[in-house]
Amino acid sequence: MMADMRTEIICPGIDEYMAPFHRFFHRSEGRALAENYVCGLLMDGERKSVEPMSERLNASERSMQRLLSHVKWDEQGVLSAYQERMLAATADPMGLLLIGDTGFSKKGRESVCVARQYCGAAGKTDNCQIGVGMSYIGQGVAWPFAMKLFVPESWDGDDAECLRRRAKTKMPDSVRHRPKWRVALELLDEAVSRGVPHWAVVADGWYGNVPEFRQKLVRRGECYILGVYANTQVFLEAEVIEASPAPINVSTIGASIADDAWERLTMRRDSRDEPLVVEAVSLRVYPAHGWGEGVVREQVWLLIERRHLSKGEVELRYFFSNMPQTMPALDLARLKPEQSWIEHGYQQLKEELGLDHHEGRSWRGWHRHVLLTFLAYGYLIRLKQKNSGI
Repeated sequence: MMADMRTEIICPGIDEYMAPFHRFFHRSEGRALAENYVCGLLMDGERKSVEPMSERLNASERSMQRLLSHVKWDEQGVLSAYQERMLAATADPMGLLLIGDTGFSKKGRESVCVARQYCGAAGKTDNCQIGVGMSYIGQGVAWPFAMKLFVPESWDGDDAECLRRRAKTKMPDSVRHRPKWRVALELLDEAVSRGVPHWAVVADGWYGNVPEFRQKLVRRGECYILGVYANTQVFLEAEVIEASPAPINVSTIGASIADDAWERLTMRRDSRDEPLVVEAVSLRVYPAHGWGEGVVREQVWLLIERRHLSKGEVELRYFFSNMPQTMPALDLARLKPEQSWIEHGYQQLKEELGLDHHEGRSWRGWHRHVLLTFLAYGYLIRLKQKNSGI
């Protein structure tokens, strides 16, 4: 559930909202600057970088820059307090933890961890930063739980140029390159250590195609539903012998599903007040990752979701899940509308609250801006709940 951010924001009750975070700032200056920054993110305006926000707030640009770079405050304390407040209103034993990354397009090579890599926001390989994030959905509310900046391999070398860029952007020595799925597992472990109630982990296609990620989730006792690519290969039988058929693409399976085999479910109405119709089918398969190397076969659900597009076109989407074998396709499919946060939630955070408008270059500045953006979103959720009498 995305708060309506397209109306004029006047920040009623912002003092009360920010008060629980004050103890994590060493001085009153930092508290005031943080409140100003959150207000700036909430106000109308195309850009939510420091310069235009300071102009709209009639505040000192230099001071707001210092909030991100030099003012002493405990970011982890603020993040934990934010998570605690949001969970107080949304904790749900049937909650979901959503994992996905988002790109921040950048020019030049000096911004921290910028590199030529696939940028989902642009839909192509581009010069960008990547944030690996986790969101929580509970009680019908979705909100960003945490995000970490992905460190490309080009930012983890011992050559002079890499060391120069790390020093210039003030990257901690302990921060090193790890695959995005390992960063995602760290976020998951942090949520579990805090006792965040949830039923399943949901992630998009890049993560579902990493067998190690699926295996780590299983070892942690997590139920999952993970997107996979159309060219992901599977076996239809567990035993693979020399005479067995070769693995096939999940898209081949999708194309072979008879029209009367699709289960159909009309769910809630969408933002245009039109019925949200889900068509799905599921079957047991064995992912073929590493099949030529004697890797032990895992059995999963293959969930195929069908969407009818304009002009009579049809789109199929594919997912792996380790849910109980008795779980029907439509129960799996009920989870998929919630995954829209991965696809659209970060886009809205960028467009409405300036998640990707930060123009600083430092490691600390990037993470502080992202955290303050989360606080702004939390304010909107709390305001909406208050106005709804929740």
